[in-house]
Amino acid sequence: MHLTTEELFTALSKHLPNLTKKDIEDFMSITTYKKVEKSKIILKNGLQTKKVFLILKGTVRGYIIDKKGHEITILIRSSGIFVADTGTLFTSEPQRMAFKSIEETHILLFNYKDFELLANENPRIMHLHLQSLKEAITRLFYRIETLTTMTPEERYKDVLELNPDFIKTTNAKFLANFLGITPQSLSRIMKRIKNNRS
Repeated sequence: MHLTTEELFTALSKHLPNLTKKDIEDFMSITTYKKVEKSKIILKNGLQTKKVFLILKGTVRGYIIDKKGHEITILIRSSGIFVADTGTLFTSEPQRMAFKSIEETHILLFNYKDFELLANENPRIMHLHLQSLKEAITRLFYRIETLTTMTPEERYKDVLELNPDFIKTTNAKFLANFLGITPQSLSRIMKRIKNNRS
């Protein structure tokens, strides 16, 4: 079921609490609302349109295709988070990452340039803009840190603690790929953790 205008406004008020009603209306004016069915492409790789989307509800994975044609999951994001291939936003390179819904997902899609123009006119939206960039950098740094300093089991426990919804909604194959391990290794880790709790 599609979200009504009132439901969209309520979701934005929840995810963007520092914006006024007028700010939210201005932000909505540059966006397109989309309901995306499970396992559907939101943005494909190769684009040069510099698109960003805000997840209102649901979970999304971003992945690249390696030289062998395999999908490598780079990120998994859920509601309240702005998502984009940041490498494309700040360069002239085409988008390398594709984004696909893991479950039914509701998003607001917009052009990054339109968001920048709006931010230049409104200090609260500028603050939102800067905050979203800081969060993206922080998440990227944390992702690098976990991949280089944690064992696969520690990475799994970390995801379980920080965002248990990932575990509930994400296919085991994608989750294993995100953790940098095989599905078989993930299965052994999950079994070991379950046995330790019993």
